[in-house]
Amino acid sequence: MPNLFSKIHRLKSQGWTWDKFLYELDLVYPGGMDEKTLKSHYRQPHKGSTSHTQQLIETLHKQYFPSPFPADIDALMRVYNNLLACPKHSTTEHDIVDLQMFLNAQLVEPCRSVLRTARLHWLTANTYFDSLPELRSMGKTDRMLASQQQAVQHYQQAVNLLEAYNNGAGDHAISEFILYKLRQNILACYLNVVAPEQRESDEQVLHYLSHSDFLAQTERVLKQEPYLWVVARNGLRFASLLKSKVYCDRFFSLLVASSAYFEDLAYTPQGYPAISKSKEFCWACENINGVSKK
Repeated sequence: MPNLFSKIHRLKSQGWTWDKFLYELDLVYPGGMDEKTLKSHYRQPHKGSTSHTQQLIETLHKQYFPSPFPADIDALMRVYNNLLACPKHSTTEHDIVDLQMFLNAQLVEPCRSVLRTARLHWLTANTYFDSLPELRSMGKTDRMLASQQQAVQHYQQAVNLLEAYNNGAGDHAISEFILYKLRQNILACYLNVVAPEQRESDEQVLHYLSHSDFLAQTERVLKQEPYLWVVARNGLRFASLLKSKVYCDRFFSLLVASSAYFEDLAYTPQGYPAISKSKEFCWACENINGVSKK
């Protein structure tokens, strides 16, 4: 997140004409992209893409929407993600423990940059969060809950720092989408310690959804960037878990606003199953009025 559809919309929302968009793509790579392909990706959340198209849009998106965080911490985040993605690396667990030792030392050092500290908390939280599924599958409940608590605390600290930063940041404020991603990670900390078939009735999951700012934050994101259909879909998903008709109707409207294709609950966007085929949306499908359920 955001996906190709949303990145194209985000770039276009700067006030670009299609000619300007095509010109910018041509600067990234001579020959760029033909107008028909670009417009079809802009209009169709279900359209697949080539690796060339993905790379072209990703490069342009990074130019105009760079990370607000310090480059060295973002680089460390990439190193960590690459470590997780390498199944042949035999010392992953020990290396992550070493990384956590380094991060914890960094967090107790005086640091003038709020963005740097927030990103350090974010990365530290990831190192605990990513262990949750394996600890759950191995039945190591105590370690799993301890890791969950650490992850939640570090994600929340990052949220607190960024919200305080935004109070005086003006035009340089961190986007609602970045804050949303952190809150989504907190929610995932509760989801990932529970078997999928138990999430609908899990007290901690439902308590977080009911008492946190997550759904309100989701709406604030969509007010800024209404084309983020994955965010709207997630809002509908969690409104369904809460069995809230008000929120289900609201997020379904926001989902359709992102693309009219979603009026049909059987519609299958790129990378996701149809809502009508997903168990987590069952309550929503039965309680949203006036939709196609083919």
